[in-house]
Amino acid sequence: MKNIARLPALIALMSAGAANAAFEDLGGGARAPGMGNAFTSLADDAYAVYYNPSGLAQLERPQFSAAYSKLYAGLSDGSDLGLSQFVYAHPLKGGKRGTLGVSLQRFALSDLYSEQTFALSYGRSVWMRDSGAKLLAGVNAKYLSHSFSRLPEADNACNLQNCNRGADPVLSGSNSKSAMDADIGFLYRFPRRFQLGLAIRHAMRPDVGFSGPDKLPMNLRSGLAYKSLWMSLSGELRMDTAADGSRDQDFIMAAERYFPTLDYGQFGLRGSLGLGARSWRQITTGLSYRINKIQFDYGFMMPLGTVKGTAGTHRLAVTFHFGAPTAEDEISQELIERAKLIKEGRGLYGYEFLEVLKPHDLSDQKLAHVRQLIAEGHFRKAHLALTDMTKDSPPLESLVALTNRLDVVASYYPDFQTPVDIWEMELSSAIYHFLYGRDRAATLHGGYSLSLNATNAKLDHFLAKVEAATEISALRLPAGHPRTFVEELLYKVEAANNRRDFSMVMQLLKDIRDVEPNNVTALERVGSVYFVIGKNEEAVSAWMRALPLETKPHEIESLKEYIRQAQERIGKPQIPMPAMDAAPKAEVEVPVPAPRTKARPQQPAPKTIKRAGDPRDISALYQKGVEHYARGEYLQATAMFLRILQIDPANAQARKALDRIEQRSPKSR
Repeated sequence: MKNIARLPALIALMSAGAANAAFEDLGGGARAPGMGNAFTSLADDAYAVYYNPSGLAQLERPQFSAAYSKLYAGLSDGSDLGLSQFVYAHPLKGGKRGTLGVSLQRFALSDLYSEQTFALSYGRSVWMRDSGAKLLAGVNAKYLSHSFSRLPEADNACNLQNCNRGADPVLSGSNSKSAMDADIGFLYRFPRRFQLGLAIRHAMRPDVGFSGPDKLPMNLRSGLAYKSLWMSLSGELRMDTAADGSRDQDFIMAAERYFPTLDYGQFGLRGSLGLGARSWRQITTGLSYRINKIQFDYGFMMPLGTVKGTAGTHRLAVTFHFGAPTAEDEISQELIERAKLIKEGRGLYGYEFLEVLKPHDLSDQKLAHVRQLIAEGHFRKAHLALTDMTKDSPPLESLVALTNRLDVVASYYPDFQTPVDIWEMELSSAIYHFLYGRDRAATLHGGYSLSLNATNAKLDHFLAKVEAATEISALRLPAGHPRTFVEELLYKVEAANNRRDFSMVMQLLKDIRDVEPNNVTALERVGSVYFVIGKNEEAVSAWMRALPLETKPHEIESLKEYIRQAQERIGKPQIPMPAMDAAPKAEVEVPVPAPRTKARPQQPAPKTIKRAGDPRDISALYQKGVEHYARGEYLQATAMFLRILQIDPANAQARKALDRIEQRSPKSR
């Protein structure tokens, strides 16, 4: 009798052509359902695979999530409708090559009927402007299958009270069906806070009928979202094909608000109201809690005036966030290290020592003999000579500092022969920069040398001593790193450029030119950055130096076009292009833009770079800061909150977090 009571629901599901019940859009996870599934224009987590696959391109690190939903609990016929979902998303090359997603979904009506959907998804950025606007695109390739259980009641069909009419024509046929399907999605991110989304579901219109043709209708989802700090607003229009072939239009308005704390994780609250055709009404609400890399979501959905006798739909999901710090994390850490040194009165970038600790200038005529020994690579003899000079009188602090540095070098390389290999040349440069007090250059060349000879334990230990003496961390590439040293610097350049931190971009490009003076890619990007910030003459100069070094014909033509555009901006006659067989000009140091002051007027920067990043990134930066803080990594946490203040100087949450870190850090105790 229990199965007989549920038989009408099963027959309705079988008759998908009349009721459009098969493979309904049930949404994914619990966060988006808490917003009424108005997620097409946000799609910023792993569940983008269900709403808009293009949103996968917004992920910076892998995510895995599992969810379970109890649909329409408390139905009078005792139906048990359940939905289980698993989803994993993995950015390729940190998202540079897009993001792959895989998902598995199973919907079941007790033990009578079930649907399975397996999807392979991909999303990536396909177009980007200098202003920061992006167009993302994505696709789902899906395998659909559904089946039902054969019941004894199906052999005795009834029409009203008239039974004994033979086997039911629907339930006595094939009890399983499978088909291929696809979804397509697009997401346009405006330079600031708005996002526009479009998704096309069932683009292939698969036939999923059991006893006859039954093609799923193509459905459209479009939406507009506004994302500001800890709040998101979303509006979505849904156009679905109704049972009579007409188009039903439903509209949903949703809001989401996060309440982050530094000590107790992050709390979220969301809700929505939906209105549509055929008296469809729906309200939803949801909660979130996230601590470190784990997030819990709950969503509740209640239909109004349609499905009666139900306690609503309840959805639960747990999500895990994986992945090492991104290039932006590392750059942000360097920013906070610089800020820390400034706070301690140590200056800027590469000369971060107090004046009393600065090593003595080797160009001093009194040190001619020591300088000569250093030039010949006799570092132990140079150390002894300097020690003899200072033993009979109280030495200057600067001479003590120079003596200590010579002692570090001599301990590892008492006599350094003429370098032959590239790694030896870079090590030689690191040593001389170290002794002459050019600390940033010393760690830069030391890191480059180690990247070329990663198994050299002595070099590794020496570089660690240099880092300790200068308080500057070298760029160290782990074993099996997919990028070379220069490629890693260029990767950091891209991350800094995306957040509009042009001073960092120029410093990193200068580093590349320092270790590889003829790197044409660095020269081209120097020109691009100058062009973006309105320094057109400097852009022309950089591109002109790159032109004779470029070998790819299409890149040469591109460079010529860039130069032409920059020359048009400054209103000057076009500069003649150098012949392609001309010898490269002597290397010129890449200039770093000087800070703007009232005494030195500069060409105004474009409005697009007034802030150092995108406000939509603040939530992710805050969460990274909380994760670092929870692990006791106060320096990294400070870097995240400092980045937030660069984007939004008035952000009270970030300022409170920095105050809390200062109170709790070991140094303040």
